[in-house]
Amino acid sequence: MQDDAPGRATAPAGGALGFVSRGARLLLGLILLTMVALNVVNAVARYALSYVVIGIDELLVFAMIWMVMVGMLLVTAERSHIALEIVTGRVGPRARAGLALLHHVIIAVAGAYAAWQSFKFVSRVIAIHQTSMALELPMAIPHAAITVGLAGTALISAVLAWSDIRELMRPRLVESAV
Repeated sequence: MQDDAPGRATAPAGGALGFVSRGARLLLGLILLTMVALNVVNAVARYALSYVVIGIDELLVFAMIWMVMVGMLLVTAERSHIALEIVTGRVGPRARAGLALLHHVIIAVAGAYAAWQSFKFVSRVIAIHQTSMALELPMAIPHAAITVGLAGTALISAVLAWSDIRELMRPRLVESAV
């Protein structure tokens, strides 16, 4: 791991988490570009042509939900989520790794539980065939974003917890006094 700031480490640039990070950044960029294009189309149609394009606002809200959830994956994979640096900045590397482990275990367990509850809700939304008002899109699409975000965050946190365990188990070189 690399230290960017006292008490804060980032995920390795390679490996599975690096792949998730790069994929999330690409997906976020594509979603954002699509949202900007939709906003331009909406503004031109509404103000220049006096025509309201039905469903663009709804689509923008759904895209924003997906952006937040994909962003949560990125933030978790890069270990750049909110941290109590007042604590982690004042402890040694082993205590910092222990706190990171505790943090990631809590996120993994809570995220898995919340993802399961979200999955059950999405299943009910699918069962009743609920659709959006303007575009009549299945409401499972925006609701599934929450399930994907929470499940992905739980999985990433579990991988990070495993990395933290390995960090704690790694023997330290003892400096000999000469």
